[in-house]
Amino acid sequence: MPQFSAGRVFAGPISDRTQPFPAPTRTPRLLLHERGVGTGDVDGAWWPWTANLTAELHDLISAVTPRMGPIARVGFDWNAKSLAQRGIDGADGVELLGPGLGQPPAVMRLMGTDGGRLTLLVIPFDTPVHEADEQMRQAAQLHPANGR
Repeated sequence: MPQFSAGRVFAGPISDRTQPFPAPTRTPRLLLHERGVGTGDVDGAWWPWTANLTAELHDLISAVTPRMGPIARVGFDWNAKSLAQRGIDGADGVELLGPGLGQPPAVMRLMGTDGGRLTLLVIPFDTPVHEADEQMRQAAQLHPANGR
């Protein structure tokens, strides 16, 4: 039975509180298609604020936990900065993996503890706003912002 504490829901016992993480410190720029609607290669897109993706993972995981439940593994082609300044520890309950076989470098795969998967296009943090918006909408299979 879920346990509630300070606005957070814990699916496991009180001693098992690695996820959900506390409220995001910075709202992730994340856009997902509606459940059951997507037919593409990705479920949406994430546009991180910095080049250090692992430092932003807690916030991303907090944002997707209501949809997926706890996350067990994240597979991605991590950049050198992210590897040098890891923001996820073993105690967080999330295993960081390299990319899977045939996984494109700009795609992140999040795997839930229940076997669920979420595949995200990762847009480089320094992408101009208009381009990032278009890429996010395309990945989430939404209509373009300008109505084209």
